[in-house]
Amino acid sequence: MGFIPMYGVAIRDAIASNDLANMEAVAEQAKQAVKEQGDLSVALLELLDAIDTLKKK
Repeated sequence: MGFIPMYGVAIRDAIASNDLANMEAVAEQAKQAVKEQGDLSVALLELLDAIDTLKKK
């Protein structure tokens, strides 16, 4: 199995596959992505706040 970008869809597809090996592989990839990238949802919120601040100027 190759690299799968860790979006909710990839994780949900792994769950829906009901394939334990696939689910474990995706979980490992997701853990590595979180370790490397941190919490993307927090970073997105910070970006959106910065955009709003600039639009108000």
